[in-house]
Amino acid sequence: MQVKGGKRKWIALAGLAILAGLAWSTMDAGKFRILVMVLLGGFALRVLLTRGRSQYDEAERAEEQGL
Repeated sequence: MQVKGGKRKWIALAGLAILAGLAWSTMDAGKFRILVMVLLGGFALRVLLTRGRSQYDEAERAEEQGL
């Protein structure tokens, strides 16, 4: 199964949201849980700030066009 375009971004965000929910429900309140939430939030921000297509998508498109 190959995911292309903007769907990849939504799948990544959904995965991070699931991880955040699991971390929130299973970890005791404290500094470590806050650290985990900050790290997951940083990853989510990085995903949001990236373009919709990756360099690998562009390379595949160039191969398909025969460039």
